[in-house]
Amino acid sequence: MNRALRIIFSRYGIIVIILILVLGVIALANRRQDTPLDGTNGVDGSEGDATTEGLTADDGFATEECEGDDCFADEELPQEAVDQAVEFAEAWLNPNGYGAQGWYDSIEPFLTTETATAMEGADPETVPAEEIVGEAIAEGLKVGVPLDTGTLTLTMVEGSNPWTENGWLVSAIDWEQS
Repeated sequence: MNRALRIIFSRYGIIVIILILVLGVIALANRRQDTPLDGTNGVDGSEGDATTEGLTADDGFATEECEGDDCFADEELPQEAVDQAVEFAEAWLNPNGYGAQGWYDSIEPFLTTETATAMEGADPETVPAEEIVGEAIAEGLKVGVPLDTGTLTLTMVEGSNPWTENGWLVSAIDWEQS
């Protein structure tokens, strides 16, 4: 027993113990990295190799929380809200070629305070489209605006901001490339 303790607490024994601990931490970190955020082994929820494909598909803009596809199906937007969504989309496309601050100033009056804060610092060069190519379609509280390279989906809410006392504002922005 005394000999075993001498070996374990010698410099070589301590090096071996540290090496085992480091390798264990690395193994745990790699295993954690291979596990997607939803706790399944595959992106589609099935067993298999984990990839980040499903995690990188997000466009970076937060959308409103909703339980299921029919969360706002009971409500219909008035034409005023649809018109406001189209006006926002026109400003979002930046037809005047504004710089970052000028572009932000042109879209800010259409946004809720929270969404405006989230859009601060966004670059108009990242807008992935150039023109509206069809009629806006309202579904529940969302308005889909067809653009030349995809669909801009805007969630509309009734509210106010520093520019609008009471009216329809964009509370969430989502982009789906076609």
